Amino acid sequence: MKSGFRSQVSGFSPVRKNAEHFSVPLGTKNFKLKTSGGFSLIELLVSMGLFIVVLTVGIGALLVLISSNLKAQNIQESVSNVQFALDSMAREIRTGYSYYCSSAVPVNPPDGSEDVASCDRGGYLSIVEGGKSLTGDNPDHRIAYCFAGNAIWRKLGTSGGSCGGSGWVRLTSPNVSIDAMHFNVHNAGRKLLVDNDYQPNVTIFISGTVAGVSNTSADFTLQTTVTQRVLDL
Repeated sequence: MKSGFRSQVSGFSPVRKNAEHFSVPLGTKNFKLKTSGGFSLIELLVSMGLFIVVLTVGIGALLVLISSNLKAQNIQESVSNVQFALDSMAREIRTGYSYYCSSAVPVNPPDGSEDVASCDRGGYLSIVEGGKSLTGDNPDHRIAYCFAGNAIWRKLGTSGGSCGGSGWVRLTSPNVSIDAMHFNVHNAGRKLLVDNDYQPNVTIFISGTVAGVSNTSADFTLQTTVTQRVLDL
């Protein structure tokens, strides 16, 4: 009874006393705003300078990568064009016969199946087509190849005149500059006419330059040897 009387006189209960003990002041006088943070002008200038250096190096590497990619694509397309021309010649030479080779287009080109000639480093080659798919009704069925004006040329039928002139068709792309091409023809003589125990064969050598993108270019060299498929009996 005595303790309860004292609680009423004091004016607060034990629960209220505990609540006042854990109360948090709502005032803001203990919190201060910092106004001195951020970057200085020197720090900003240094950061921008480092960013510009990294950006310049990155753009330079990207430009080199793009240039290399364009060069690789251009080289691939151009070399594929030369390879196609070389494969076409090799296929027609392999299935043909009566090879006639000379240093240049002869004044009197071969016009018969018995005209044959071997040579080294010749710039002109004439063959008789194995069938009629290209020459058609042409009486001599000859196909001729030559090199002139940084290009490879082909002509169907009796070949005369200057290489690359009337009747000649260009086999290589203008993007490719053929610097040299020659034929090495061996054992062209037929066995019935010449004492020859070996099949006729032709070695084709081609070298040139691929015109690149901007200031880029690339050199290439191709070579193949073809043996006559038709038995030289």
